[in-house]
Amino acid sequence: MSKKTQEIRNIIEELNALQSRLENLKNETPELSDTTARELDEIGFEMSQNLKKLEFWFSSLYAGNGRSKSPAKKISSRQNGKKGGRPPKKITLLRQRKTELEEKILPSLQHEQKFTDSIQHQTQLSEEIKTAREELQKINQELNLF
Repeated sequence: MSKKTQEIRNIIEELNALQSRLENLKNETPELSDTTARELDEIGFEMSQNLKKLEFWFSSLYAGNGRSKSPAKKISSRQNGKKGGRPPKKITLLRQRKTELEEKILPSLQHEQKFTDSIQHQTQLSEEIKTAREELQKINQELNLF
């Protein structure tokens, strides 16, 4: 929460406390004249009305947050809508894993296999490459289903 928002909330709380004090004062002092009692009632009523207005404007002030769209955002939203909208999270994760396998893991394993001296390590790397390719193939199959 921002400092301004917190400050506004503090002011609303203080006004509520003042309104309660005013009500208590009116109830504790029964020997008030009729005009003073009426004046206190008016002050209390105006305070409550202004508090309600303040709370309404405060909530409506922040109601639009996150809804505004720049022209570029509107255009990209329309284009994405033509493509079917935002893809499901599963597809996004599959695409990320596919990219990771194609661009990082497989090239790294192939490079390491190319320059290793140990036959045992080379065999192990061959198995890892095979596993990575199988995983890549499964991912491609799942992506083709969508």
